[in-house]
Amino acid sequence: MKPATTIVVIAGIIIAIIVGLVAYSYTQIQVNLFDISFAEIDWAQTSLSTILKLELDVLTGNWLGAALSLVQDIKLNLLFGLTNHGLFPVYIPDLSYDLSINGVNVGHGNSKVDVTINPGETKSFPVLQHVLVNSLKPAVSSIIDANGILDLKVNGTAYFKLLGLTMPIPFESTKQISIVDEIKKHFTGTSFQ
Repeated sequence: MKPATTIVVIAGIIIAIIVGLVAYSYTQIQVNLFDISFAEIDWAQTSLSTILKLELDVLTGNWLGAALSLVQDIKLNLLFGLTNHGLFPVYIPDLSYDLSINGVNVGHGNSKVDVTINPGETKSFPVLQHVLVNSLKPAVSSIIDANGILDLKVNGTAYFKLLGLTMPIPFESTKQISIVDEIKKHFTGTSFQ
């Protein structure tokens, strides 16, 4: 083989190995839902029809309906963690996800991450998720049946840039919280485990 051909072949092999290692690093990104907590409740505007519906719900024993008629949406603090188990730094510009409670889809979110994660590093970032009461209503009966336990599941995709191309990394994460414990924590300032 001619020396020029040998150099081209060796350079091609080196480039292929480097591209393979970079691609491997991108497949070693792990996305988790580290924590979730209630941020706040947005109360519905009171009107004559709201008050009449509230009174009707209370008179008929529909306490849950009465409570939900007072709420417009619930804000949740989601804390995501991104971990790089690969060999090269990885740049993640954004992610998108669907949030479900007890198997019922209650929201969708997009978040601009704009972070580079070095090998062996974990970075976390918060997302404020609004959940409208109308999307939460189908999950209410399952929450009651589970004694206030919320099985939260996040299915999503983190996107990364590689050689100018945007590539998806699918992820799934679950977390279980007790709404009763969260309410106690909110009113007493302590956690009940």
